[in-house]
Amino acid sequence: MSIVVGLDGSDRSFRALRFALEEGKLRGVKVYAVHSLFGGDRTDMGDIERGEKILEEARKIAEEYGVEFEAKMLIRGKSPGEDIVEFAEEVNAIMIVLGMKRRSLMEEVILGKAAKYVVVKAKQPVVLVK
Repeated sequence: MSIVVGLDGSDRSFRALRFALEEGKLRGVKVYAVHSLFGGDRTDMGDIERGEKILEEARKIAEEYGVEFEAKMLIRGKSPGEDIVEFAEEVNAIMIVLGMKRRSLMEEVILGKAAKYVVVKAKQPVVLVK
């Protein structure tokens, strides 16, 4: 069993990571942080380097929690939402954690394409972290 958290480098995704790490510690399960890229001509070396920096930051944060952790870059020709859902199945995840956007004017929740896909398609519970 495990928890999967999607990372895009935003503050909200790192808040989601911290939540996932707390849950992993409480439940005694491994946490996977994933960063997804499309690959092919839709991905360049700059994208890969940014992804590596995001995952390295995730590793540093995870060290504070003392939980089993693995950071993975997924470049499988799929959208981030598809990658997260499929990866969660592959690692027998008990939940998926994502950061969510929020507009301050009326606290209107805005989900990105990846989050919408995950919420609709995932078999596991999906936690959205503000």
